[in-house]
Amino acid sequence: MQRKRRQTIKVPKADKRLTFVYTQFDVLHKFITEQGAIIARAKTGLSQQQQRRLSKAIKYARHLALLPFTQTL
Repeated sequence: MQRKRRQTIKVPKADKRLTFVYTQFDVLHKFITEQGAIIARAKTGLSQQQQRRLSKAIKYARHLALLPFTQTL
């Protein structure tokens, strides 16, 4: 019986060095699903510290209405 492999989002090495800023909503939008959930660390390939910074930036951008809480209408 074969195990299913986790699919990861391809994050280029240059993007891994990025600091996530709440004003760059076009970058943050890549890490959000169609339903509005933040994509898990196992799928993004980010480190734990980067995932924390990403989630804080997304939540702050949502609070300032730069990103929607849900993507569907």
